[in-house]
Amino acid sequence: MFVKEELELYQSNRPKSKKLWETAIKVLPGGISHNIRTFGLTALGGFPVIIKSAMGPYLTDIDGNKYLDFWNGHFAMILGHNHPKIQEVIREHLSYGWHFGTNTKYQIELAARLIDDNPGIEKVRFCTSGTEATMYATRLARAYTKRRLVAKAVMGWHGASDTLCYDVGGLVDGKAPLGQLKAEDAGIITFEINNDKAFDIIKKNSADLAAVILEPLLGGGGGFPVDIDFLTRLREETEKAGILLIFDEVITGYRFRDSLFQNELKILPDLTTMGKIIGGGLPIGAIGGKNEIIERSSPQNENQVLIGGGTFSGYPLSMIAGLETLNLLRESQQNYSRINDEGDNLRNLLNQFFNEEKLPMLAIGHKSMIMLHIMSKWIENPSFKEIIEYKDKNREALLQLALFNRKISGLHGLGALSMVNTHEHMSQILEVFKEISHSVSNSPIK
Repeated sequence: MFVKEELELYQSNRPKSKKLWETAIKVLPGGISHNIRTFGLTALGGFPVIIKSAMGPYLTDIDGNKYLDFWNGHFAMILGHNHPKIQEVIREHLSYGWHFGTNTKYQIELAARLIDDNPGIEKVRFCTSGTEATMYATRLARAYTKRRLVAKAVMGWHGASDTLCYDVGGLVDGKAPLGQLKAEDAGIITFEINNDKAFDIIKKNSADLAAVILEPLLGGGGGFPVDIDFLTRLREETEKAGILLIFDEVITGYRFRDSLFQNELKILPDLTTMGKIIGGGLPIGAIGGKNEIIERSSPQNENQVLIGGGTFSGYPLSMIAGLETLNLLRESQQNYSRINDEGDNLRNLLNQFFNEEKLPMLAIGHKSMIMLHIMSKWIENPSFKEIIEYKDKNREALLQLALFNRKISGLHGLGALSMVNTHEHMSQILEVFKEISHSVSNSPIK
């Protein structure tokens, strides 16, 4: 009954979105241009909202529904939506033009800023997405070490390129995505985070292992933090064996402080990939790290490692918006502390409630990132493997439906806080979860 009522309520309040969705599925495969943007709602017979505008902590759809947003544009909008200062610098520079296909001073300024903020970054190469950045980083690693294999974390999401899209999402059973080589043919091996067996895998393959790549917190993989002891040992073991360590900080970069997460961890990798926040909400990707490695991509190098970059690499508006965002974040120490504390507190309160009620739900994350996992059964203190094994996608979709009906937008259960979120928003989230969690966990789903 709960599912039917929620679906009927959702559909009745969004007639324009429904009508436009009927066109979308005729002209776009699956109706979308990014798989997760259905929010799982099509599995329940629904459709995703069609957003018209955004301001501060809110999204507004074409039917006029206003949502408190925790998805934040794939975690990119840490300042909130449509920040007046970012809008101002974009408007100012639009009068000069918005795409030149040449060098600009803006990419030099943003690169210099990233280097100044982060001791592990000596040189930077820009591209247009995190997916490109991770692909190029592993290419650099293979060329630099003259080795073939790359090791990645199970559930680690580094984009959907042929290079690293293995053992992630629904493909953790060893199968290769359709159209791609098998992992062994692609030179990919995988390991589980926070598991000592990972070091046996690294040692066994060390002679042919070019790089180990992982997110210090598995973003798209569910918000699982990597233990500091695991990361410390990983740095030691890779350095000892001449293996490059690559941190994917596309999500974690500038998320918890006004620099990369690695500075909080006090662990410096050889290469770092960046994106999202450093572009101020506009398309961007970057590879940074040790000069001797990044410099291999220079066209002045006789044996250059090809990094194409793309038509929109170093895109002027992305550079301008990114630099202004980093300027604003440098002045936001108090806000960083506030949203980090609010995130930790909300995650703890949610887990306390789930445990007391024996609900098969779990809040995972770090500081301002909060992701919700729903399992098919309640397990006390579930392991990483159990959370993945008993993941209930239909109930995760039902959770998103129930949240939309209560004017909350999120993904991966919830998402992340932005600087414009308040304590009152946290109280609102907690009350909503107390209201819907039993029904989401226990209602029959066909």
